[in-house]
Amino acid sequence: MLPEVTCPDPTTLSRIAAELMHSAIARAVSSRGVARIALSGGSTPREAYRLLGALPFDRERTRWFWVDERSVPPDSARSNFALARDELLSPAGVPLHSVFRMEAEREPIAEAARSYAELLLREFALDEPAALELDEAGRSPLAFDLVVAGIGPDGHTASLFPGTGAALREDSLVVAVAPGSGLEPRLSLSRPVLVGAHRILILCTGREKRAAVARAQSQGSEEEVPARIYQRARPGAVTLLVDRDAAE
Repeated sequence: MLPEVTCPDPTTLSRIAAELMHSAIARAVSSRGVARIALSGGSTPREAYRLLGALPFDRERTRWFWVDERSVPPDSARSNFALARDELLSPAGVPLHSVFRMEAEREPIAEAARSYAELLLREFALDEPAALELDEAGRSPLAFDLVVAGIGPDGHTASLFPGTGAALREDSLVVAVAPGSGLEPRLSLSRPVLVGAHRILILCTGREKRAAVARAQSQGSEEEVPARIYQRARPGAVTLLVDRDAAE
């Protein structure tokens, strides 16, 4: 079971999420001199990002990446990068040289995945064989200080969708995903990278997420419910933040 914190409403969840993000960033800067953060999109983290941007932290000692991205231009309303830029990074004054977006609009998208993987290898000073030398739980040594993620009603997390095989990929740090159902192709951090993070916050609100949250907590196939991957995370790394509607 993932450690779960139930909040009375989305406003409280956003405040607690911002505080936990801030704490993870401060801890990483103190212990490693830099905090490397991977952000997600969607409506759930929006207010938490606004609150985090108003808190004091050393902007020059942070490095910002993405959990996943849709194959859309960076100024699209559906861009995860645009959400984080507008709600957090620009208002907080994060320098542009510390921001590394996924260029998921590039074609072919498989090459965009490869390019982002190479960027991660440079940033974490690893070569690919070392980064893909997984531990017994399937975690990569390429470890973000903070990953902010969510769970979709179908059980997907990041852009690892059920039935696509993406949640089972261990051969790459970044995967290209075709989710189907009329959705855009995506880039996503792979399962070994997501579960290897030092701190993982999973934010879920709304009654439509209730069944998916329960399934993510259960045993079973990660291909069927990709959010089950977080059961592989380091002990104490994960906090599942849910509002009352998602929990009941």
